[in-house]
Formats: sequence, structure tokens, C-alpha cells
Amino acid sequence: MGDRLKNLQHSTSNVLEVIRKLGSPEIHESLEKIHQTTQETKDIMESLRKPEMVKNFDNIRLTAEAIESTSRRLEASVLEIKKTQILERASETLVAVRGTLSSPTNKNNMSEVTSSVKETLVSLKSLIDELRLTVSASKKSGMLSSASEAAKEASDLYRSMRE
Repeated sequence: MGDRLKNLQHSTSNVLEVIRKLGSPEIHESLEKIHQTTQETKDIMESLRKPEMVKNFDNIRLTAEAIESTSRRLEASVLEIKKTQILERASETLVAVRGTLSSPTNKNNMSEVTSSVKETLVSLKSLIDELRLTVSASKKSGMLSSASEAAKEASDLYRSMRE
């Protein structure tokens, strides 16, 4: 019984020490911080339950699903491209084109092609000028509208024959 009494006295002493510590300003500050944190957590949880936030989370989920789906399709496309070996063929073609373009005979051909393109552009400019004059003259005489109708009839006739 003496041990029990000593244990009870020791326990009572410990309880009094805890109560004394609970009354200290440091404990009150800590408890106040815990209370503030708890309140802020409740506010955050409440705001997360609002319909706007639920919708935002749903939109984020849908976006993530779309990205995942796109990633899968892109991966499948890359695998398909690798199977066709189109990139390797394009690379080989580029190497051949570079070799051709850098050859001395090609430089002469490029000069000829450039001259031909210039001549073609001059001819096209002349043709455009001539067409402008023709359209202008046709507007005055009304010939363009009858030509347009003839072209439309010819197009309709072609379509009906094709069917």
C-alpha cells in the first residue's frame, strides 16, 4: 500500500507540473498558433469545396486526361513513322540533294534554272497585264459576262457528261 500511495503522490505531482506548464505563456502561444493553423486549414478546406474550385479540379482532371490521351496517340504515331522508315528515307534524300547541289555541274544548271524562272516571271507579268487590259475592255463591251456564262454552261455540260 505504501508503493501505491507513493505512485499516487508521484502521479499527482506530475499532473500538477503539467497544469503549471499549461498555464505558461509559451504554451498559450503554441496553443494559439495551433488554433490559428486549424482555423486556416478549415477555411482552405471550405474554399476547396466551393463549386468554382470543384469545377477547376474537374477541368484539371480533364486536361490531364487529354494530355495523357494525346501522349498515347503521339507515341503511336512515332512508332508508326519509325515502322515506315520515312525519316531514314528523307535523311538519305537530303544527303543526295546536298551532294547534287554542291556539285560543279549543278551550279551551271542552277544558273540556267534561275534564268528560266526569271523569263517565266516576266512572261507571267506580261500575261497579267494583258488580261487586265482585256478585262477592262470587256467590262466596257459586256463581253466578259457572256464569256462567264459560256464557261458556266460548259462546266455544267462537263459535269452532266461525267455523271
